[in-house]
Amino acid sequence: MINLRYHVVSLVAVFLALTVGIVMGSTVVDKVTVDALNARVDEVSRSVRNAEAENRRLGDRLRSVRDFADQARDHLSDGHLRGVPVLVVGVTGIDRKPVEGLRQALVSSEATLAGTVWFTAKMRLEGEGDTRDLASALGLTPDRPEVVRRQALDVVAHTLAGDRDTNPLPALADAGFVVFDAPPDQATALAPALTSLPAAGLRVVLVSGAGADVADDELAVPLALALGQSSARLVAAEAGRDTPGGRGVFVGLLRKDTSVGPRISTVDDLESAGGQAAVVLALADLAAPRTGHYGVGPGAERLLPPSQT
Repeated sequence: MINLRYHVVSLVAVFLALTVGIVMGSTVVDKVTVDALNARVDEVSRSVRNAEAENRRLGDRLRSVRDFADQARDHLSDGHLRGVPVLVVGVTGIDRKPVEGLRQALVSSEATLAGTVWFTAKMRLEGEGDTRDLASALGLTPDRPEVVRRQALDVVAHTLAGDRDTNPLPALADAGFVVFDAPPDQATALAPALTSLPAAGLRVVLVSGAGADVADDELAVPLALALGQSSARLVAAEAGRDTPGGRGVFVGLLRKDTSVGPRISTVDDLESAGGQAAVVLALADLAAPRTGHYGVGPGAERLLPPSQT
């Protein structure tokens, strides 16, 4: 019994020593680990504070650049389109803020604003009734939706180019396929109403892109191609986004089309003051005629049209 008790006590002592050793060892390791983690947290915190400070500095510089661009836009646009009639054509669903900025630039350019024609979601022709209504409004033969829509866009293009004696836009408005924003009264008293379009020497800005209620390949692109192949003077523009595939959604398709790309100008950054100024200058260049592709997206040649001496 004495030997057994001795062995039991010895075994308990051994296990107790092992337990104490493990606890002490883990405590030491944990302390070292905690100290290292604390040091790493302090380092990361310093890096974050430095990054935040740098971001604030860059944000201040970016705001200054944007303020400069906003203020310079009017100087760049000033008087370049004096007396020139300009019509904006857009597709509902896109961000309208860049279009408002463009209107301000056109006012600074002293253009004669002809208003804005917006194609509505009804141009999707989702039902047979819409297709019949569109064909009836323009005196077209009823057919498949894509055929009638393409024919309607050709009619509009030749109207804006001044190649037709009749103006279909009032009929399209009555049928709900377009809505019209008249030009602001303060811009000019000479701006033509929807019923008097097209005006002599009319220049057109076609705006579409992300968010359009009708897909670009169904409306904006065919209309741009029809305008480019007519005698119309056209600048195609969109407000882009600096994400993969987020710029050039609309104008990128036109830039790739060798049949019409050289005949029209495109702008892919209408959301910026620089893009709005580029549209004005590109419209002015159409008198030469000179065309180009401007902005910051794929296929852009410059930010702004080059100055001409």
